[in-house]
Amino acid sequence: MRFCNPLTQQVLTRNPLGKPMKTTTVESVVEIILNQLKDGKIKAGGRLPSQRRLAISLGVSRSTIREAVNTLSGMGCLTSVQGKGTFIRQSVPSGVCLTPRWGSSFTGGTILELMEARELLESKSVELAATRASKEDLRQVHAAVQRIGRSGDDVSRFFDADLEFHLALAKASGNQTIFEMIKVLIEKVLSYHKHFRATSSPEVRAATYKTACRLLTCLKRGQGSEAAAEMRNHLNLVSTQLREITLDIAPVLTGLDNNP
Repeated sequence: MRFCNPLTQQVLTRNPLGKPMKTTTVESVVEIILNQLKDGKIKAGGRLPSQRRLAISLGVSRSTIREAVNTLSGMGCLTSVQGKGTFIRQSVPSGVCLTPRWGSSFTGGTILELMEARELLESKSVELAATRASKEDLRQVHAAVQRIGRSGDDVSRFFDADLEFHLALAKASGNQTIFEMIKVLIEKVLSYHKHFRATSSPEVRAATYKTACRLLTCLKRGQGSEAAAEMRNHLNLVSTQLREITLDIAPVLTGLDNNP
């Protein structure tokens, strides 16, 4: 009897053209899986098909699949269990699967350009959140801050919590457009999985937690300008780390399918 994982069928037969894709990008693979999550066709706790099977069925390189899986893991959608495979997380960060239409046509740029855009949008976002955040918004931000503090030396938990923190702040701005733009920018940054995760030194994680605590305090006190300054300083620190790692990173979506 031929074994077929139901989750494999869901992911592999639902691309927009109804057939294996001949040309694609990391983002295309990510979007297919996100759409399955959003539509409820992939269930929490389910195991993702093997990278080899995904690559064959979607007609892309295994390196593309690998980067897509890394991106989804960084977004908090997937988790790896040693010896068992990659699974859909039981709790996917709120809003992460609501990819806006314009996101798929947005080509992005270098990671440093993306970080500049994040600085502009996220500093304004927290400034708005300081005057607009509801009690529920503050509760979600506070919960994300606590998760950052509890992540310890677990880098994956840290990035999951940090992602939830930034999305909670963006949501608290009360501006859906800003929220969706920030989310797409973060997803683009996470496409540089290896480079971005290299910024996760213990010192940076500790500084991130302290900044998160200060930002939460600013929101509770309605201090918009102070919150904006904290966010700018935080993202500048990350950008500085990235600049030290590499001075010349190719655009996010250029040449990913040409990797060996």
